[in-house]
Amino acid sequence: MADTCNSHPVFSVLIVGCGLSGLASALALAQAGHRVTVFERSVKLQEIGAGIQLAPNATRLLQRWGVLEEVLKYADRPEAGTFRSYRGDVLSQSPPVSHPNLVSEAPYLVIHRADLLRALLSGIGNLGIEIKLGSEVKEIDFNKPSLRLATGEVYEADLILGADGERSRCRGRLLGREDPPYSPGDVVYRISVPTRDITEGHLAWDLKRRSSVNFWMGSGGHVVTYPIQHDMLNVVLIYAEGASGKVMYGPQRADIEDFRSKISDWDPVLHELINVEGSVCTKWTLFQIHEPVQWRHESGRFVLIGDAAHAILPCLAQGAAQAFEDAGVLGGIFSQSVGRDQISDALRVFEQVRKPRASEVRRRTLNQKAMFALANGPEQEERDAKLRAGADYGLFEWLWGYDAAISGREAWERFLTKGHENGIEPRNGI
Repeated sequence: MADTCNSHPVFSVLIVGCGLSGLASALALAQAGHRVTVFERSVKLQEIGAGIQLAPNATRLLQRWGVLEEVLKYADRPEAGTFRSYRGDVLSQSPPVSHPNLVSEAPYLVIHRADLLRALLSGIGNLGIEIKLGSEVKEIDFNKPSLRLATGEVYEADLILGADGERSRCRGRLLGREDPPYSPGDVVYRISVPTRDITEGHLAWDLKRRSSVNFWMGSGGHVVTYPIQHDMLNVVLIYAEGASGKVMYGPQRADIEDFRSKISDWDPVLHELINVEGSVCTKWTLFQIHEPVQWRHESGRFVLIGDAAHAILPCLAQGAAQAFEDAGVLGGIFSQSVGRDQISDALRVFEQVRKPRASEVRRRTLNQKAMFALANGPEQEERDAKLRAGADYGLFEWLWGYDAAISGREAWERFLTKGHENGIEPRNGI
């Protein structure tokens, strides 16, 4: 399936799933010179959810793929971030969304998911990426490799990427068993608050007046607010309801009073904010997946990416960023000379670079979730003291300073230089 252009091998790549992960990988690989076809089961492209935070490790890649300017048309660039106690006391200026050492080369942005998807689609341009909507994949032949659609059509390629989300069918086929996500009882409440009626003197005026990302931490969960679409505040509560609650797949209308009951003694600013006329509340269940031992098939022609490989909770705002990092590493590897007989090696290098970092981001995300939800007491007091002392700066420096495209390129170069049968160890172990 491969051909060459100026001695650079060109591969045919099939991607299952046209969400953020699939589109980002399509952009990265097409810009590296490969032919990409994306298959999407839905007949219409749409992103579930509302707001999303894009840290510098994500926007650095959007810039590389040439779509950052389009993203900036829709995004807000926060001037400040705060971590607060549930009563409203500011503990630290984190997340450090305007720190010059962290965001000077790539910004921290907040945006509506649909607008981000639209911006990624704008980058397709003349890259020759083909998107096939309403195309349900029924079978995967990992060895050829090939896909068979529900229509009976068969598509062969040099490699296939499974990017079909946390409820991935590709993951189940790779593992040879059903592998649904599970819920330990965490839920999300989201209230979209129109800002037109928030005027000077309103308790939430400062949240409207200044673009910012704000966290409130309390027993059982946390709230985050930030602007989206220039006239809306996204208010999100992540809360541990326990396993007895009703499982809700995707956002469903919910009662604001249910939200309010979870934060009854929290900051009055939050209560005034959700009182704003026109506010709409939705709720859904948060899921996790069991980390697959291996993302790729032994044939070396198939690999899982994005949430299909490493879905995580949103407590570090890294879901999309980790999917983009997958795309960045793939682009970094396959922008170089990879022979057809080296595709298996390239996917092994990809997994060796990405899997440890994705696992570490998952671990730190769960730690962040627990830290956000501490009840009043000694642990909470210790947390507050550490935040006041700026102890979290190292986390954001590690998380946001990563350049996935460079990491992928350097990993492949090291592999070629060393020629080790078992691949390479990723830089710094992560």
